[in-house]
Amino acid sequence: MMPVLSVFIDSLKPENIELMDFLKSFENMARVKTELPSYSNTCHASMYTGVYPNKHKHFFIWKYSPKNSPFRSFSRTKFYKLIHSHYAKYLFYASICKLRYGIVPYGYLSFAGQSIECWSNFDFQTVRFWGEPDMKIGTYPTIFKILSDAAIKYQVIWKPNGSLNKVNLEHPPKLFTYVFIGHMDPITHYHGPDSTEAKKKLKEIDKLLEKLYFNFKRAYDEFFFVVFSDHGQSEIKERVNLYSFFKDNGKDLKNYIHFLDSCYARFWFKDDAEKEEVEKVLTKLKDKGFILRKEVFKKYHAEMPNEYGNLIFYLDEPYVFDIVNPKEKFAHGYLPDNPDLDGVCISNKRIKGSYIKLQDIAPSILQALGLETPKYIDGEPVWK
Repeated sequence: MMPVLSVFIDSLKPENIELMDFLKSFENMARVKTELPSYSNTCHASMYTGVYPNKHKHFFIWKYSPKNSPFRSFSRTKFYKLIHSHYAKYLFYASICKLRYGIVPYGYLSFAGQSIECWSNFDFQTVRFWGEPDMKIGTYPTIFKILSDAAIKYQVIWKPNGSLNKVNLEHPPKLFTYVFIGHMDPITHYHGPDSTEAKKKLKEIDKLLEKLYFNFKRAYDEFFFVVFSDHGQSEIKERVNLYSFFKDNGKDLKNYIHFLDSCYARFWFKDDAEKEEVEKVLTKLKDKGFILRKEVFKKYHAEMPNEYGNLIFYLDEPYVFDIVNPKEKFAHGYLPDNPDLDGVCISNKRIKGSYIKLQDIAPSILQALGLETPKYIDGEPVWK
């Protein structure tokens, strides 16, 4: 059993490493293949369980679930008919979500184009803090639960934003220390991975990694040091207004139960006639995307239950739907074959292969700590 210092950096791409003097001093690097869809909800579930999306079943954060929707009771009272302005709609959305989930989740712009009555079809795929020792994702335990069950003490430092100067290890550090750094994702969305803002933050993170590494080294002569990310970002070059597109083709998108994510349009149909109408319109967008069929989901081990969509239309890069904040210049969510979406893994130990997958993270940590990999896990240790 060997101690492990593991650092996750959200939205770090392989090319960024050249800007990080300390991190690039480690020669052991591999690209990380992301998920379908390459959103945090899916990627993190894969990282922490070691199983494919078709097992842990975490995909988009909003799903079709009328019985559990927090907006359901309000649609019954018709209270929503008193709310007209976008500002009032947002306050309503934020208040209900805060009351039900304890947070205001991403997705309001997806709701903004729909009536509040339609909101009552959807429920948030809520996820508790990953580091809780009893945490499961679906029916699969996270790596933190596995460690807790094995009586291995660990430390989790959760820094989605805010000052990095306050990130410190316990003394002495636990046998497994996990650091979550979320600063790069919003920066790369709004400014780009090669922007001045991104370069400045990368330098700051690099200095933090150096400090953490040598603080860990004072406690342990030999240990595993691994830094990894979940996805990169691709530049947005055009926005698609699906409401206008449907109108131009003689249909009203609001007549169909749907949900728009940055590059996915998801539909739930009342009957086959509705499905045929929608497919007929969407095929006219074939120069920008396509309907996801069974073979695509199978290829990426991402077969989804119907609560995520009876039909899912995918916009390929460089397009997004115009529900994406107009200030955002880069996006993720595209298919994993796009190299701009690759994450990265760097270690002080040798890594086999030039590519690894997100499912390999959990078993690699378990092996380093001297624990067996559960048979249900789809990944495998990456160490040579």
